[in-house]
Amino acid sequence: MITRIRRQSKKLLQPIAKLFVKSGVTANTITIAGLFLSFLYLLVIFIYKNPLLGILLISFSAFMDALDGEVARLTRTAGVKGSFIDSSLDRIEDINYLLGLLVLGFSPLIVSLLIGLSLVIPYLRAKGESLGLTKIEGRGIIERGERIIFIIVTLFLGFFSFKIAFIFLIIFCLLSAITVIQRFYYIYRSLP
Repeated sequence: MITRIRRQSKKLLQPIAKLFVKSGVTANTITIAGLFLSFLYLLVIFIYKNPLLGILLISFSAFMDALDGEVARLTRTAGVKGSFIDSSLDRIEDINYLLGLLVLGFSPLIVSLLIGLSLVIPYLRAKGESLGLTKIEGRGIIERGERIIFIIVTLFLGFFSFKIAFIFLIIFCLLSAITVIQRFYYIYRSLP
């Protein structure tokens, strides 16, 4: 779902990306800034236990992730090295975002399951693509964009009601598990 919206959002990102290009900021610098913000989020959550500050930092970090690809396209520097860096650092960011929930007192079991599922979902895509399959992006309910939204909503709900946030987190975990099954089935069925 977010994948389709992301394609439309390029119209909004392009002017901002052009400003970064004019100032000489590279796509890899933006990617690393997103990673830095994810660690800053984790530190802020650890020190202040403030979900609203966490939401702000995750939002900026996720924005950097959307922006780096657009800057790479505009500067014609998109390539395998940048893709490798971006994808690898995205996984670390995903772990950091979820670890913040653990720091706030959410169930270690649920958070651990979510970390595992958030690593398996992109792994399945990467493995499928390495086997020659295409059109894996967009398969399944929860992709990276949805995961970030679920984390942000969990933090927001947790500010008002930990119990409701916990129920929402369980739904997030179940939908992530369904996504793993959906992707696994799609890839297995598509292989010769």
